[in-house]
Amino acid sequence: MSDFIDDLCKQVELAARNNTQIRPVGGGTKNFYGGPLQGIEVDMRQWAGIVEYEPTELVITVKPGTPLAEVEAALAAQKQELAFEPPRLSAGGTIGGAIASGLAGPARLSRGGVKDYVLGCTLLDGKGQLLHFGGVVMKNVAGYDVSRVIPGSMGTLGIVTELSIKVMPVAPAEATLQFEMDVNKAISQSNEWLSKPLPISATFFENGKLTVRLRGASAAVQAAIKNMGGQEIEVQQAQAFWTSVRDQQHEFFSREGDLWRLAVPPTTVDLAMHGQSVHEWGSGLRWFRADDSSAVNAEQIRAMAKRVGGHATLYRTANEAARVHAFQQPDAVMLKLQRRLKEQFDPAGVFSINRLSPIL
Repeated sequence: MSDFIDDLCKQVELAARNNTQIRPVGGGTKNFYGGPLQGIEVDMRQWAGIVEYEPTELVITVKPGTPLAEVEAALAAQKQELAFEPPRLSAGGTIGGAIASGLAGPARLSRGGVKDYVLGCTLLDGKGQLLHFGGVVMKNVAGYDVSRVIPGSMGTLGIVTELSIKVMPVAPAEATLQFEMDVNKAISQSNEWLSKPLPISATFFENGKLTVRLRGASAAVQAAIKNMGGQEIEVQQAQAFWTSVRDQQHEFFSREGDLWRLAVPPTTVDLAMHGQSVHEWGSGLRWFRADDSSAVNAEQIRAMAKRVGGHATLYRTANEAARVHAFQQPDAVMLKLQRRLKEQFDPAGVFSINRLSPIL
């Protein structure tokens, strides 16, 4: 065991005895996300590097402080990629932060979320113990599958010291189509297309324009272009557009006001809230900003999302007090499960208190 990990274990043991808190942090690019920051920072960038990468096995094992850019460069050299397209909110982001936040980009629609690609991890728990879960190949399912609850846990269960991640080959062909239509037509049309064997990788709707990315075998992409119609966007322009969406550099994300992230059934009609919105993932993900003149508040937004079978997250706000309830409170069953996990892995409440909820 390295000196860094040995010291980290001792720091956690001391924090548990003294009832103090620790907060693992990478590049700090997502400090705005979730509940208020609390606890002594542990800079995980000191623990960085690619441990093992075997392209033929489609698995990479990394330390959490490894820059996301370094991981993606190593994969790109082998014509592979992180299938879930984690947002790169600045140059300083780390792979550990990408996994802990659980945020996926445009390809989430076709390739699944972050948790679908974490095969194994080593976790330092709230007792100062190093625990190993999962494995480096899909067939290895020995042990308790904690690897799937680490994505999105925001560092509340422990400090991840190593991650094994499934990667994917880069698609051989790609094209982007754009269509003019109103919001409800875009919702119904997206879902109709997604019900068919079309190589749709991502969708984005804003202000009467539905943009669709196709990825796959060249023959499949060309057949889809003929089948779907629309205006094909020039390659470089399309790549710049999808990069801006993935990395949240699109003009919509830079506007003022609270930014909400609503996850709803994709067939849900437009919620008709007074404000600005864009849709991703076949309209299953809806970003929303309320108009300054609108009387809509957090309770109304959450109630509307819940009414259609979804939930709402206050993704970014300048109001620090509002961050306490950034995430919608889960139902009783889910809350019980979350508390049991927290009690199992962090009984003394060492890690990232209140980052997910003020009642965990």
